[in-house]
Amino acid sequence: MDDDDFMGEIEFDLSPEQQKIVSCAITLASEIDGSGDEFVNTNPLISIMQWWALSGAKAGKPAEAPEVTLAEICRQFVLAHAKAQ
Repeated sequence: MDDDDFMGEIEFDLSPEQQKIVSCAITLASEIDGSGDEFVNTNPLISIMQWWALSGAKAGKPAEAPEVTLAEICRQFVLAHAKAQ
């Protein structure tokens, strides 16, 4: 059993705008130096979610669709790392 079997498939119905920001965040996360952490390179979306949990960033209203929450977290990730560069 690999990790994908345990988690199952997760699919989001993202709008074109949401797809753009999520893709940008995933690309950025995979390019950030993870201090040799192979996990960051192979699982950039999970790395983004860990950043979100540690940074205390807000995801929005709890009743929002998962796609809205994901896009907002990715937007905040891109903004936070754009400021750092």
